Amino acid sequence: MHNGKIGNWHECRKDVEDLIDHVHYPHREGTTDSEALFLVALSKGLIHDPISAIEATLRDVTRIMDKHKSDEPMRISCALTNGKEIWAFRYSSDDKSPSMYFGSPHTRASEKGLNPITTIASEPSDSDATHWFKVDERQGIHWTERGLEHFEINL
Repeated sequence: MHNGKIGNWHECRKDVEDLIDHVHYPHREGTTDSEALFLVALSKGLIHDPISAIEATLRDVTRIMDKHKSDEPMRISCALTNGKEIWAFRYSSDDKSPSMYFGSPHTRASEKGLNPITTIASEPSDSDATHWFKVDERQGIHWTERGLEHFEINL
């Protein structure tokens, strides 16, 4: 899941796509910055170290935007999973990234497992603020059934 954008995507697109390695580039089907970011992150080791791969991707994309003198910001609110764990990232070059929340709202989700967090979303899905916690700018969360860890995004 990705909510956001690479600023001046039209001008930066080719250079960002050049960051995708030869193993992953054949899987490029669309033209979106979201798909490109994911494939770049895979190229940078997403499977083995999601936090480092996303940080390296954001660093490289920031350099490309600087090279093209982008006047639009990069804004990223994204989440990914391997089926057992979830990593979610909130970052922007102008400190105005799309919002991200996590919590345990009253949903139809199963209450099984040790960690009561059932939802990571761009905004609360109910009006009870006690269910929701905001992920701060330039922060991320890593969820497993054992618990939730917060981390900083360092570029």
